[in-house]
Amino acid sequence: MQITHLCFMLPVDLDEIEPNDHPKQQVPAAMSKKLDMVKGKEKESHRYRHFIEFIRRSLERLCKHRWIGSCRDFPKQRKRDYSVYFQDISGILLSEKLNNNNPRIFSYSELYIGSNGFSQDEILGSGGFGRVYRAVLPSDGTVVAVKCVVEKGDKIEKTFAAELMAVAQLRHRNLVKLRGWCVYENELLLVYDYMPNRSLDRVLFKQQEKTGIAPLNWETRWKIVSGLAGALFYLHEQLETQIIHRDIKTSNVMLDSHYNARLGDFGLARWLDHELQLPTSVPLLSTRSQKFRLAETTRIGGTIGYLSPESFQRNTMATAKSDVFSFGIVALEVASGRRAVDLAYPDEQIVLLDWVRQLSDEGMCLKGRDLRLLEGSYRDCDIERLMHLGLLCSLNSPQLRPTMKWVVEALSSNFVGQLPALPSFQSHPVYISLSSATTTATRTTTTTSTSSAASNSSIYFTATEDTIFLTADNGESKSRSDERVKTFLSVDTPREISYKELVSATNNFSEDRRIAELDFGTAYHGYLDNCHHVLVKRLGMRTCPALRARFSDELRNLTQLRHRNLVQLRGWCTEQGEMLVVYDYSACQLLSHLLFHRRQENTNLALKWSHRYNIMKSLASAILYLHEEWDEQVIHRNITSTAIILDPDMNPRLSCFALAEFLARNEHGPHVIIDPNKSAQGIFGYMSPEYIETAEANTSTDVYSFGVVVLEVVTGRMAVDFRRPEVLLIKKVHEFETQQRSLLELVDARLDGNYDHNELVRLVKLGKACTNSDPNLRPSMRQIVSILDGNDSLLKKVPKPENREEWQIQNACSLSLIRRIQALGIQ
Repeated sequence: MQITHLCFMLPVDLDEIEPNDHPKQQVPAAMSKKLDMVKGKEKESHRYRHFIEFIRRSLERLCKHRWIGSCRDFPKQRKRDYSVYFQDISGILLSEKLNNNNPRIFSYSELYIGSNGFSQDEILGSGGFGRVYRAVLPSDGTVVAVKCVVEKGDKIEKTFAAELMAVAQLRHRNLVKLRGWCVYENELLLVYDYMPNRSLDRVLFKQQEKTGIAPLNWETRWKIVSGLAGALFYLHEQLETQIIHRDIKTSNVMLDSHYNARLGDFGLARWLDHELQLPTSVPLLSTRSQKFRLAETTRIGGTIGYLSPESFQRNTMATAKSDVFSFGIVALEVASGRRAVDLAYPDEQIVLLDWVRQLSDEGMCLKGRDLRLLEGSYRDCDIERLMHLGLLCSLNSPQLRPTMKWVVEALSSNFVGQLPALPSFQSHPVYISLSSATTTATRTTTTTSTSSAASNSSIYFTATEDTIFLTADNGESKSRSDERVKTFLSVDTPREISYKELVSATNNFSEDRRIAELDFGTAYHGYLDNCHHVLVKRLGMRTCPALRARFSDELRNLTQLRHRNLVQLRGWCTEQGEMLVVYDYSACQLLSHLLFHRRQENTNLALKWSHRYNIMKSLASAILYLHEEWDEQVIHRNITSTAIILDPDMNPRLSCFALAEFLARNEHGPHVIIDPNKSAQGIFGYMSPEYIETAEANTSTDVYSFGVVVLEVVTGRMAVDFRRPEVLLIKKVHEFETQQRSLLELVDARLDGNYDHNELVRLVKLGKACTNSDPNLRPSMRQIVSILDGNDSLLKKVPKPENREEWQIQNACSLSLIRRIQALGIQ
């Protein structure tokens, strides 16, 4: 056996292995033997330290021989502190106690060993800032992809930081998952989940005879486009801050083992506030005389063929509509099986967008389909629909392009009606002008020299076999610093917080910091590190085993999720026997408090209708994220008005994840484990009838709870109120329905008629549909989101009301429990 790479891994924390110099003290004879044992261990530690130091010196001398190659050069001048030699950033879990899936710091050694010394044979691909290697982690055998940036400079380090800070905070099933990172001398490394099927461009464009990869079938292509749309919708609208990817293209769409789309490469990502609109100075690009020439663009980030037309204008910024344009190009590529820019075709067909626009004007879009698709494996209308959608997304005017939320809806089975008509593209400018000097530049297959191009042009091009890249260096040469990274990137992920910090933050849990009772605990607000406004939940009954299990479950569950309408975990504390959960502070009140604890007739204290409706829309979006948009399907099991926290702008955040269940997905859907000993857990009045009987939670269980909250929001009444004869709110609603009384009579009187009638009717019908006793007749959360966006056609499918006998049979368990509670005199 031939050894090609040998890497020595030694402890890097030798400074901590110091013999303790205890002062001599008089101790009882009984303690003498134990002290001798301790001193013996200290001597062993001291000898061990000298042994390791000897090994380090020997390795240094060995590695200095010219015939020995090493992964690290030693400094010329010997230093007394040998602990720095062979020392890199240690692999430390950011959350060791929870052992969750948060990104962690990797050691250079484990990545070096895992990639076989960053062997050429392990290269998966290369990009503008480095190479990507396949690696097998020696710790557990997990296969990962390591993105390695060798050269350093301000631009590259900013790109690395942007990608790290963006991806570390994202949690979506259609985004490449970040496992961690490493900073080592002049190398910056990001570690991602390994994607067995590599990138979409490799599968979509490579010829079958060269790669052995069969063409993607139509069903898989549609799934990939839908997944990419969902990822962009998440980035644009479902986070606290809008993220613009700026580099959407097929080579950045990775494919997992089941060909699910995973968007990656966030090196060009930028953050924007949700309220930011397109600048008014951006001209509408609608005149045919206006042409976009490659040589006229400067300092553009992205890839030619996917860049939106407004990106070619000076002094403009990327917006969500820029990503929509790029998505439209990818959709056209998927439908046609052709690259965005392909020099192998005739001049009029080189640019895919211009060619498909021409086909659209001639009413021959179907002519642009991928001819490799087998006849009968697709419907012509589906291909035409995807091309139509791609052209809508790639319209020249940003204002005319749809949002990604609308695109997700258009790609789903819930979409009703026809897509908006396409304009005539004869009045549109061509995407790229291939005339004069530009034609010469784009036809070449070699990289234009920067020195020769600098005098004639502000950019240079690279035309490779795969695509055309635009490098926006503007002809400038910047000096790059080779200094070691002085400040390590800090990723803001949940951490363990000391009890002392929380005592200081909450003024020792004083009454003036107390906010509310929240899920078996008391909530306090405070300031962590004198800057982060946090909400600290202090659980009661600290010795209760069941409560401690809930505490652990909530921490494990929340660290895996991120959505603008989910409460965001900042940390936890288990010192002093306490169980403390720390959230980012976003509210000072609960939805239940505003609905039920302000029953005064003064309508000024009532929650406004616009706020109520928007709360339900946002809550539905958050639950849809839990059910369909994370790697695992999450069943919350505790959706109540008390679990909804409101910020000062009345934006909701769903909390109370102690009962949540995470169901792993496979190619057949979520994998449900049946446990006959499991019992129903939740808040009475919000639990569905079938869940109370079987204790088997699924998405329809959450839908039922959501429907109860909808009815609470409409009526201003609690789900369970023993002061009322019917006790259960859903029973009151059912009685009104069976008596053929208008459900509008149940509307909260404090609204005083100040509501949108159409929205009110929509919510009432939706609440009733969600609380149907038969789980198969309840709408899905995706349908609910569509309904709340105004798609009332889905409400027409609501079944007939249940009669009194059917309803009582289905809800027998709840009614029996109410009778027993009333018999005990509990109110």
